[in-house]
Amino acid sequence: MSEHQKSDDKNKKQTDKQENKNEKKSSFWVKANITATLSLFAGITLSLLIFPRPTESHTERRDLAKFPQFSVADYFSGDFADGVTEWFDDTVPWRDGFKNISSHIVKYMGVSLGGATVYGPIQEIKPTSTQPPEPTQPTDTNQPTPPDNSDSPSTQPIEENTSATVTTEPEFHVGAGEMSESNGLVVYQNTDTGHYWCVQLYSGGYSQDTFIEYINTIADQIGDSAQVYVMVAPESSEYYTPDQYLDYTVSQKKVVDYINNGLSDKVIGVDCVEPLRQHAAEDIFCRTDHHWKPLGAYYAAKAFADAAGITILEDLSLYELRTIPKFIGTWYGSTQDPNLYNDYDTFDYYIPPNDFDTYYYDTAYQNEFKAPFFLQYDCEENPDSAYSTFMGADNKIVRVDTDVKNGKKLLVFKDSYGNAEIPFYMNSYEQIYVCDIRFFDLNAIDFIKEQGIDDVLFTMCITSATGDNAFKMEKLFTNP
Repeated sequence: MSEHQKSDDKNKKQTDKQENKNEKKSSFWVKANITATLSLFAGITLSLLIFPRPTESHTERRDLAKFPQFSVADYFSGDFADGVTEWFDDTVPWRDGFKNISSHIVKYMGVSLGGATVYGPIQEIKPTSTQPPEPTQPTDTNQPTPPDNSDSPSTQPIEENTSATVTTEPEFHVGAGEMSESNGLVVYQNTDTGHYWCVQLYSGGYSQDTFIEYINTIADQIGDSAQVYVMVAPESSEYYTPDQYLDYTVSQKKVVDYINNGLSDKVIGVDCVEPLRQHAAEDIFCRTDHHWKPLGAYYAAKAFADAAGITILEDLSLYELRTIPKFIGTWYGSTQDPNLYNDYDTFDYYIPPNDFDTYYYDTAYQNEFKAPFFLQYDCEENPDSAYSTFMGADNKIVRVDTDVKNGKKLLVFKDSYGNAEIPFYMNSYEQIYVCDIRFFDLNAIDFIKEQGIDDVLFTMCITSATGDNAFKMEKLFTNP
């Protein structure tokens, strides 16, 4: 064998040896990766099976899916399997923690426009009229029923010269929202205060004519038994929409004026939009939640008191001030925006100095029990619960008996916005009834007459008055 052949054989052996070594090394890492991946999936699967599943989401403020009840019919129809799948997907252990991590990742992948983050589709509002149409326009009786929407889907004060304050108003046109009162959410940083805000761009609503019709019908059926008032509250976007988004939101003041102008002479419309505008530099709206703050409700209560000719206790120093230091509300639940999560609100509320007792009932005014009006929540554990301080959930009837012995009785029909107003009326009425327009199973006309009500106040946010909640008011006068 020649020297050349020997060299080739030697090189071939070395090459084969190296390839074999590389194959073993590669095989090792393949096996290691497969083992690690299988272990990861096994660990995840084991954790999903072993660790407790949540029953509610604090960040989204809702109950999670429940494990379905078994039935033969549901089993063969596939509904039972679908229910199990929904429960399994909706109740992942550590759900809120994972969503918060995910929101931080999405932050760097989200849609940014004009220095803000936009959640949901937004559409520029095209003005079709320079003046609000007359409220005598007929209601479209063939209008389709919109999807269920609660009232619209905490605090550092806003400085006087904030860049987010509305300075101009886009034109108003009834129906501009095209069956939607919301035009998406915008999260932005106020350049003056450094705090993050979330506002819902209001696109005009679709049910204001129905709202007007139902209020007038109720007032007509009440007759002289009680005086009816309507106070539609604006949402924060009326005052705090960034300038670059003003073309995407409608003037809520003009919508409220349209509603008030359409009310019959038996109803007194109360404007709280302008009184709130005068105090927009104060701490009147939540930044991470769709509600106003108790201070905003206070200024609205003053507007109602002026219209009703009653006197409320206006000196806030006479109330007991309590502060919830950490509040992360519905807008975080809707957007999962990490800036809202890390820049939470503080929530101040006011307890009147007089004595009062609070009684709770079901929606048929039965099963009475006595409990505090102001409920205590651990907002460190549940940071979304601050607004529930006022009477807790909305699906009940509440009666407040005060030490004011003037014989006057107030009935408040409201959405959750109205909850924060009630403490400011406790020095003005001997008895206050609180009912939610979404959860009332009696005939309101009969209830008013039976309880001897003097004043009836319909108070709710503009999303309720011009959205799906307006349709729910029909049952107030049609219930047997």
